[in-house]
Amino acid sequence: MFFTSIKARILAIIFSMGLVSMVGFGQLSVLKDDHHHMVMLCFALNIFLAVLLAILLFKRILHPIRQLMHMADDFKDGILHERLEFNKKDELGVLGCDFIEMTEHVEALNKDLLERDALNQAYGSTVAMLSASNDREMALSEVLAMLSIHLPVFAGAVCLYGPEGKNLFLTAVHGMNDDVKVQKVFLNHVSEELESLGHMMSLKYLSDVEFVLDGKTDAMKPEYVVMVSMFYRQEKLGALVLASHQEFSPAQLDFLQKIVSNMAIAVKDISRYEHLELLNAELEKHREKLQQERDDAVEDSITDGLTRIYNRGYFDLSRKGFIQHARRNHEPLSLLLIDIDYFKAVNDTYGHPCGDEVLIRVAQVMKKSFRETDFVARYGGEEFICVLPHANVIQARQAAEKLRIAVASQHFDEMNGKSVTISIGLSMLKDDDANLQAMVERADKSLYHAKEIGRNCVVCDDEIGKL
Repeated sequence: MFFTSIKARILAIIFSMGLVSMVGFGQLSVLKDDHHHMVMLCFALNIFLAVLLAILLFKRILHPIRQLMHMADDFKDGILHERLEFNKKDELGVLGCDFIEMTEHVEALNKDLLERDALNQAYGSTVAMLSASNDREMALSEVLAMLSIHLPVFAGAVCLYGPEGKNLFLTAVHGMNDDVKVQKVFLNHVSEELESLGHMMSLKYLSDVEFVLDGKTDAMKPEYVVMVSMFYRQEKLGALVLASHQEFSPAQLDFLQKIVSNMAIAVKDISRYEHLELLNAELEKHREKLQQERDDAVEDSITDGLTRIYNRGYFDLSRKGFIQHARRNHEPLSLLLIDIDYFKAVNDTYGHPCGDEVLIRVAQVMKKSFRETDFVARYGGEEFICVLPHANVIQARQAAEKLRIAVASQHFDEMNGKSVTISIGLSMLKDDDANLQAMVERADKSLYHAKEIGRNCVVCDDEIGKL
């Protein structure tokens, strides 16, 4: 039997060695010279006891100390999994067991720190992911995929309420079957659990939820189904539901709470973004409508209501620009004043609706006959005016003759197949013309002259007096 105290052991060893020595010396004092073999026997017994006591001293004291030193060196080098056996019968044993318990605690703390560090990194990535995306389904699906990597999760879903906050919808799933009936049963159960949580963000383990995995047809009940309700302030948004075969650690549960909080913020931000996009789309439609109305109003203000070509008012606004452009670029400028022959007779004979049709058809022929750069307008009544930029007298006469022939070739059913003719007065820009009005006046004289000589012809201002 050994003493349980190291101090008692050392004292026992010293006492035993002293006792043996005293016995040996006592024998020396009483023995005679012929009993020297007894003396040798006593010394041998003393040496044997000393060696035995030394072995016991090493086994019970020095060896545990060396084990502790070895474990301390490993602990210093970061090796926390080394385990040695100690007997709790003395102070060294108690010290060794306490040291092992301390290393186990440090190892658990280190493992927890490593887990929290990994989860914090995943949390940072998740927050960045949610902040960068404006697509609700894609962002939540990526979060579910991330959770399956960092947590013992094999299936999960994000369930969100609709716009009115009544019906629950599966917004994103991971590892779940997409069968509508299966998802409806799942949603009904989750909806009931959410209603029981009230209006507080909470984490809850569900017991009766069944999952049908992707590619499977049979439902299974996971060992653990955790549901974290999702709230933005006091507004209930939905929940995150995860299926696992093992219980989550406190660090993992804390991680889930933080993830869901950021998911709620992201969902709300995306909803605001979508609402803003909708408002912007409506605003853009309204802006386009206003712009169209403005363009229509501008067009109506510058367009003749009947013939849909420019009106007299727009011609008056534009006439100054024609002269300036021609002077600046040293280009010729021609002007045609056009009148429908015997138009009053058309109105009197066939009626004003027929006259309107004649005006419309003549305007259409004019738009097709002239260039895009030419300016065509209704000048008043049955008169039309056309400005031909960078066109000399020859080019202007050719354009006028082309128009005259084109109009004469038109036949009107309203007039029993008859046609109408036009008379055209032509004038050219002269160096002493101060404005376009001078050209208009000369073209008007040319037109008057064309009517005098029989109509259905083209007369240039420099021809008056020669005809």
